[in-house]
Amino acid sequence: MKAKLISLCLALLIIMGTPFVSAQAEGTNDTDNHIQADNADWVIPSRPELQSEQNGWLRDEKNLITNFYSMYQPEVIYVPEWDDGEGYPYLMWFFAWAYNQENDAAGKYPGYPGGDAIFLARAKALEGPWEIYSINYDTGEYFWDQEQKPYFWYPVLTCQDVWYDSWHVGDPSVVYKDGRFYMAYSSMGCDEDMIPDHYEGDTDGNASCIMGAVSEDGIHWTRSEKPLLVWEGEKGYVEAEDRNSWYGGHQRPSLMFEDGIWKMWFDYKENQIGYAQCEGDFLTGQWTEVRGGSQPLLTGVDFDVVKIGSVYYAYGDPYIDWYKIKDDEIPYYSDDASKWSQRQIVEYQSLDGINWTATGWFRPDEGYDAIQIPQVFLDHKENRVCIFYATQRGKRESSYYDWRWDNIRMMYRDVELFDTGAEYSAPPSVETPSPTAGNTDAGGIAGASGQTANPSPSPLKQEQSPAAEKPEMQPDGLKTGPVILIAALVIAAAAVLIAYAAVKRKGKRE
Repeated sequence: MKAKLISLCLALLIIMGTPFVSAQAEGTNDTDNHIQADNADWVIPSRPELQSEQNGWLRDEKNLITNFYSMYQPEVIYVPEWDDGEGYPYLMWFFAWAYNQENDAAGKYPGYPGGDAIFLARAKALEGPWEIYSINYDTGEYFWDQEQKPYFWYPVLTCQDVWYDSWHVGDPSVVYKDGRFYMAYSSMGCDEDMIPDHYEGDTDGNASCIMGAVSEDGIHWTRSEKPLLVWEGEKGYVEAEDRNSWYGGHQRPSLMFEDGIWKMWFDYKENQIGYAQCEGDFLTGQWTEVRGGSQPLLTGVDFDVVKIGSVYYAYGDPYIDWYKIKDDEIPYYSDDASKWSQRQIVEYQSLDGINWTATGWFRPDEGYDAIQIPQVFLDHKENRVCIFYATQRGKRESSYYDWRWDNIRMMYRDVELFDTGAEYSAPPSVETPSPTAGNTDAGGIAGASGQTANPSPSPLKQEQSPAAEKPEMQPDGLKTGPVILIAALVIAAAAVLIAYAAVKRKGKRE
């Protein structure tokens, strides 16, 4: 009998502990790209629908970062350990041209290698104010620019002098995991002749790939020794001679860590979306293209992927007519040969991350011709899905269509509206929240206004109070996991003891 009771006890413990073990396995998923929603039985819409305030997407159209020459791709990450009231738990990497076109040297402005560079901002709240990592050229000291003066902004990643990484770095996609930042980013080099393709004398075009880098503080990065993804025929290939056989141009990654696997969606061949995986080390492991080459997932561009509940969502900025979307409210200019205004933010959905359907589109902000380059942030604190994006100048300030971008903004939607059957009902008078503080009301700049600059580049978490209690961010499904496990064990033990006592009483009566 005792043996049976022991077996029963073990069985109960296994059964009761199984949900927790399963949740633990799911806990390997990064919180940056995963959030819980009640949509296990979700049915993907068959055609795109307009996404607006009418179905819960709210935007205040306030500039979070501005004044730059042309920058975009705002990748935001939350660091829970730095959220103590004093630190800056929100980081944003973005890229392109800060002070002038191609970050060229001008006067005291030193300029930076290549045509693009990746910059970093920080904030205590998503709504801002955002400060940009900068340098005082007179003193050589580093500081955080609170007045948004791009002249001082200092990049955290620039080009190298190799055939695949000598002209462009950008499109950062970051995962924060186990106290480290993992970044996949686009890299473009001048190929074998080391001459950019728009310079006289170029013979082989440019070469594109996806690089990797890791960091402890978000500022100082260790790069992969070689590209994570690059087409085997990329080096020396002359696209102009045979574009049909070209399957290179890897860029614009969307990085995710899920079920113990590194996953990456990416653009290639200009407007095709591929997918790759790595089960080993992020920097040194083998990345395998699951879909690419002549078998893309779909036609798209700037494809950023997250998982909301059981459904994968992606947001990009393709030409809307690729998906038979027609919207008379979106401007069209016959004198713009590139049809820039026809590129708007588009939503996609998938149940497996492989088979995708375009399910929605967004109209531009008031007064703008286009909003583009969306990056998704899952806000666990406020339980909302945020899209950071860039506004395009268009014909706002000129008679010709200016494709450059002038502001970084944010829109958001409650996660509960992604649940099956959820419907948004706006209150009679909807007031969208405004930023907690205006960008122009922040403090001055070291060297420019007499403030003391921070000494040398320092970790972002330096200004925290070490004694402050630091909240933990656990993956969804694990917030109450330990409590549930303990309760389950107590219940199981109690059940065994009751059963044992009953058997003993029965034995005595007999």
